[in-house]
Amino acid sequence: MSQLPRAPVPHVDMPDAFGGAPTGQGRTESMHLLHFEPLTAGDAGLDIPCDPHGRVGLDALGEKLRNDYFFARTLIGRLFAAPIVRNVPTLAARL
Repeated sequence: MSQLPRAPVPHVDMPDAFGGAPTGQGRTESMHLLHFEPLTAGDAGLDIPCDPHGRVGLDALGEKLRNDYFFARTLIGRLFAAPIVRNVPTLAARL
């Protein structure tokens, strides 16, 4: 009986943990954020590190950020709009 390969779990300390490209590979270094926009003007939005497809590495998040993610996801349609993936250039890419 053969086992299916397991998907790698991203780690925060890896250069490509959430979709960022390592330097020297000819790609722009960036990270991706899953952005929860508030439905009420003046309320704060929420950004969670993710991969380019919007998948969040829960094991790589700290406890507070993981709880914030679950909170926002639960309140989609009440406090937050459906999340979108944002590609954000990192500081190294701007230098």
